[in-house]
Amino acid sequence: MSAYKVTWTQQAIATATVDVELDELARWAISAGVVRAGPDPRPADAEALRRSLERNTHLRDALLRLYATRQQT
Repeated sequence: MSAYKVTWTQQAIATATVDVELDELARWAISAGVVRAGPDPRPADAEALRRSLERNTHLRDALLRLYATRQQT
C-alpha cells in the first residue's frame, strides 16, 4: 500500500465565550508582554489600557482572542 502526503490550507472560524474582567485582561496583556506603551519597551499603564479596552472594541477583541488562545495552553 502506498502512503501519500497531502497538504492544504483552510480557513477556520473559532468562537469563544471569555469570562474575564477588563481590569484582569489589561493586567494579563501587560504581564504577558503583548501590550507596550508607545515605541518604548516599557509596559503600558493598566488603568489606561482598561479605559482603552472599554472604548476600543477592536483592541478589546484582539486581546480577548490572544487571551482565549493562550489560556488553553
